[in-house]
Amino acid sequence: MAPYSDGEGEALDAAECRRLLSTARLGRLGFTDGAMPAIIPVPFSLHGDAVLIPARRDGALVRGVRGSVVALGVDSYRDALGPGWSVTVVGPSRVVGDARALAHIDGLGLFDERPPGDRGCYISVQLGLVWGRRTEATPAELPSSVDASLAE
Repeated sequence: MAPYSDGEGEALDAAECRRLLSTARLGRLGFTDGAMPAIIPVPFSLHGDAVLIPARRDGALVRGVRGSVVALGVDSYRDALGPGWSVTVVGPSRVVGDARALAHIDGLGLFDERPPGDRGCYISVQLGLVWGRRTEATPAELPSSVDASLAE
């Protein structure tokens, strides 16, 4: 069973988690910023055993994640009661900023653009722990835990 799971839905194996990650382009990166939790939406792309996130070298995001263990949450749901999936990646991050590595990543065509020149870099998050769940469609009715008086 995946960490922090309430057991609802089908647990996904690593291969299916990777496949789903490759279909998405936006996730939420969780990290610690000044001893406080931070979660921000980020574009990303799966490449090998890491996810790559374009960033500004002088930005707060790079300062917040440099060398830290971070989490990336990615999901796809039609609506709150519909089917969908969720994948979480937890792993060490590093900033990729040397000219040769940047040119290589840029040449892969993974992103439309990154900040130009000396300001642009990528954050690489290794696929350390990876887990996910798929949920099926549920009836379009209120859960039994919701007070019936609220449904009127």
